[in-house]
Amino acid sequence: MRAPRPLALALSLTAGLLAGCGPAADDAKQGGSTPPAAASSSAPTKRLTPHDPPQWFDVRGQVPLPEAATKGRTNLAGQIRGGGEDLPMLLHDATAFVVSPTGVQVIDLADGRTVGEESARGKALRQDSDGYVLPPVLAGNEVLVPFLLTMPASGTYAAGAMVELVAISTAPPYKAAWRTTIKLPDWALQSSGKVQVAAIGAEDGTAVVTVTSGDDAVSYGIDTASHALRWTQPGLEAVQTGTGMAVGLLHVEPLTSVPLGVDLATGTEKWRGEKTYAAIMNGAGPGTVRVAGPQVAQTADLLLDVTSGKTRAAMPPGMRAVSCTYDLSQTLVCENGFAVAAVDATTGKLLWALNDGDQARRPPRVTAIWHGRVYGRGAGGPVVLDARTGADMPTKPEAAPILVNPYVGVVLDDNRLFSYPAGG
Repeated sequence: MRAPRPLALALSLTAGLLAGCGPAADDAKQGGSTPPAAASSSAPTKRLTPHDPPQWFDVRGQVPLPEAATKGRTNLAGQIRGGGEDLPMLLHDATAFVVSPTGVQVIDLADGRTVGEESARGKALRQDSDGYVLPPVLAGNEVLVPFLLTMPASGTYAAGAMVELVAISTAPPYKAAWRTTIKLPDWALQSSGKVQVAAIGAEDGTAVVTVTSGDDAVSYGIDTASHALRWTQPGLEAVQTGTGMAVGLLHVEPLTSVPLGVDLATGTEKWRGEKTYAAIMNGAGPGTVRVAGPQVAQTADLLLDVTSGKTRAAMPPGMRAVSCTYDLSQTLVCENGFAVAAVDATTGKLLWALNDGDQARRPPRVTAIWHGRVYGRGAGGPVVLDARTGADMPTKPEAAPILVNPYVGVVLDDNRLFSYPAGG
């Protein structure tokens, strides 16, 4: 077999691996465009069977998801800006936690019922912030949901902005286990650009939340037992937690950052990398982050150990501007619109690549990556690839999902999200 050609250097940084991706409408419509009627109270409870990873999706079992999941997020072509990984929802077992700027709905993925709801205790910081909400994160048996809210003026204190962090139980009735609020710097209220908040993760009793707007950033460590603020790191855009660390990019100059690792419990700086212009950082596996920037040197695209900041491996040449997503197993899958490739998350070795112009095979349009599988649309319709070898899996998947877990694939159809039962 002919060896794959190296990936061409992308012309610009991609916003995300799944940017502009989404299945064509005809994928979802194979199962009919009309959602199934709600089950009567006397009907037997529907159950989903897990398959890890799914090989196909039952288009006949279409279940509609709340419109909050796509509000403000689709472009004129009916695609999700930023891709499925940026949708304001978390799949957990057979439920979906769908977040809006002021609340969260818990959806039973078997039948589409809303089985739980919680609301923020305040007014949204921006009225047009639907498209800026990021997905919540799972922390043990709770889902952490941060809300950006206004802090009304009181007495001699001026109005401001705050984060309310709500921890929602993953067990029925899916109610808030605890809440806490943190006052934000003045720039969060005064910024004319978009302001985003993200729950990064939690470990050993500390949850990390980060807020960004342009070159401004701040990260917080919150005690999950007492719900008190443990530490504040101005300028830090946290990206990942793990092995007792919180790691991210410290904004030091306009468009310039340095990789930074801080102690998760105290926020104390443990290591600092080199200044990088237009740097990007993404999680690349347990205890590993990828840091890349548009420098001339090939060493500007590295996999770093989060505990020390030291280089674990270098990424293959020519991939600095190519966005990669960790499959939560052992592989980074990279895509830039002209090619798809896979890299070993431990060694940085290029495993395979498909490029436009290859005679035998063409790269699919990637829509989701999960547990050793690459989902997308190929020349003949929806496809599933083995993330380690790039080989087409033999089963026709029926749909190209933008989010996947063992129970369902989430598919975009006519600007609306639907979940389909997973099969394998």
